[in-house]
Amino acid sequence: MDDKQYLKMLDELYKKLPPRKVRTERFKVPRVEVFQHGNKTTLINFRHIAEYLNRQEKILRVFLARELASPAAPSNGKLVFHSKIDADTLQSAIDYFVKKYVICPVCNGPDTKLIITKKNWYLKCEICGAESPVPPIRM
Repeated sequence: MDDKQYLKMLDELYKKLPPRKVRTERFKVPRVEVFQHGNKTTLINFRHIAEYLNRQEKILRVFLARELASPAAPSNGKLVFHSKIDADTLQSAIDYFVKKYVICPVCNGPDTKLIITKKNWYLKCEICGAESPVPPIRM
């Protein structure tokens, strides 16, 4: 096989690959917007954060409720915690979620999918292709 045949075959293979989903802007987790009323704390931009992280709202909600040891209920794109939680604590919990369930441990890229099977959870990186196990969140 000569170089021309090889390059032609390589071009054909690259054309068959799915397009890569790589963020062109720098990845920056949105800051939490919190409203406190009585003994309740409302995360106003909850839906926006979940969409930005490309994760299901339910998974993020359950993680935050367990991490902060506070019951939480969704409400029209917001998340209401049934206890007082300051913004810094909430931001730290979200940053921990990002480190554990969003960022690829191989290439440190944010473009990952959370794959859930019956017994295992893992991150599939859309940049480097790595598959890394993550601890499941009991739903």
